[in-house]
Amino acid sequence: MNIYHQNENKNVVVHFGTDHPVEIPTIYHEKDVRAFWVSNVVNIDMPTVEHIEDYQQKIIRMLDTAVSYNINTLFFQIRTTNDAFYDSKLNPYSRYFTGQEGKKPPFDVLAWVILETKKRGLSFHAWCNPYRVSMSGSMPKDEYLKTCDDLNFAKRHPEHILIDKKGGIILNPSHDAVKQFIVDSMIEIVENYDVDGIHFDDYFYPYAGLDDVYNDLKDYEFRENEAWSLGDFRRHHVTDAMKRVYLAIKKHNPNLQFGVSPFGIWKTKEQDPIGASVDPRCSSSYYGQYADCLAWMKEGIMDYIVPQMYWDFGHALAPFADLLDWWVDVAKTSKVKLYIGHGAYRLGTEGRYLDPMEIVHQVRYANQHEIVKGNVFFTYKTFIDTEKAAQGMTYLKKLFKGEVIHEKV
Repeated sequence: MNIYHQNENKNVVVHFGTDHPVEIPTIYHEKDVRAFWVSNVVNIDMPTVEHIEDYQQKIIRMLDTAVSYNINTLFFQIRTTNDAFYDSKLNPYSRYFTGQEGKKPPFDVLAWVILETKKRGLSFHAWCNPYRVSMSGSMPKDEYLKTCDDLNFAKRHPEHILIDKKGGIILNPSHDAVKQFIVDSMIEIVENYDVDGIHFDDYFYPYAGLDDVYNDLKDYEFRENEAWSLGDFRRHHVTDAMKRVYLAIKKHNPNLQFGVSPFGIWKTKEQDPIGASVDPRCSSSYYGQYADCLAWMKEGIMDYIVPQMYWDFGHALAPFADLLDWWVDVAKTSKVKLYIGHGAYRLGTEGRYLDPMEIVHQVRYANQHEIVKGNVFFTYKTFIDTEKAAQGMTYLKKLFKGEVIHEKV
C-alpha cells in the first residue's frame, strides 16, 4: 500500500475529519462490470440521426472504443425527457434522437445499436429517466408542451405534471397513473428489445425543488398516512414506483437486471448517525431527491446500485475515499450489487482531477473491496477526449488492459 499524496510538495490526503492518511493499493482487482454511460440528452454523447450513415459510424466508433478499453457493459440512454429512442406506442421519438419530437428515423435504429453491441459481446442496459419531461424552464409550461408530440404522456395528461423552481417539468411521482405509465413504458422496452437490463439515473424529485404553485401539496393533503411528513410522502411514492418497476421486470423475465444510479450521498452523518462522514453542508438524495436508496437496498427492490461518486480524493466537503467506505459498509448487508460511478469527465478540470492518475487511483481504491462488483464511468465522450482528460483516460485504458502504467512526472 502506498500513501496517496496530493503531490510531492503538499500534505497527505486524509480521511474526512481525521489525520488518517488515505492509502491506495498498487494492485488492481478486475471486476465483473466495466461500463460507461452513453448520454443522449441534449446530444451529450451522440448526435441526432438526421444523417443515418454518420450516426451509425459514430455508434461503431463508440462500440470499438468500448472494446479497446476492455469495457463490457453499456448504459445507453433511451428515455431522456418523457420520450423514446425506440419504436414505441406509448412515447414519441425523442427530439434528441431525430431532431424533432415524434419524427421517426428511417428504421429501428435502437434494434441495430443493440445488435451491434451484442456482436461485440457487450451487455446493453437501457438507461431511462422515469419522470423528467423538459430539461429546463427556458419556455413556459404551456408553450413547451406545444412543442411535444401528441403522443407525449405529459401533453396528453397535463394534470399529471409538476414544475420545479427553474421551470423544468416532471411527471408527478405521487400519481398512480404516472407510476403505471412508467411501468408500462419499461415493459414495452423489455418485450421488444434484447436488453440486459433497465437502468434509472438520479433524477427523481428535481434538484431545484418544486415550484410554489405547480407542486404536490394538494396531493399531500390526501396522503394515505396522516403521520407522514411531506418528505415521507414523497419518498414513499418514489420507492413505490421503483418497487413496481422491479416486480414488473422480474415477472416478465427474472434474468433481466434493474439498477439505479443515485446521487452519491444518501445522508450525511449530521443528518443521521449512520450517514456518511462528509461535510454537513452536503446535499443528500434522501432529502434532496426523496430517494431513499438505502431502503431500496435493504428491501432488495433492485439488482444493482451505482452511486455517483464524482468527488475527488481531496475534495473539501465530500472526499471520494470516505464516501466509498460508506457505500462498501452498507452494501455488506444487502444482496444488491454495488458498482461505483466515477466522474471521469472531470479529469483535467480542478482539484485532484488535475492529476491524470485520479481515476486510476479511484478504481484501485474501490476495487480492493470484494463487495464492489463494478466500475461505471460518466461519460462516453470522455473516452475519446483528446484534450484535458486524454492522459488520464490513457492510464485507465492501460489499467483495464493489464498494461504497465508509466506515469509522467
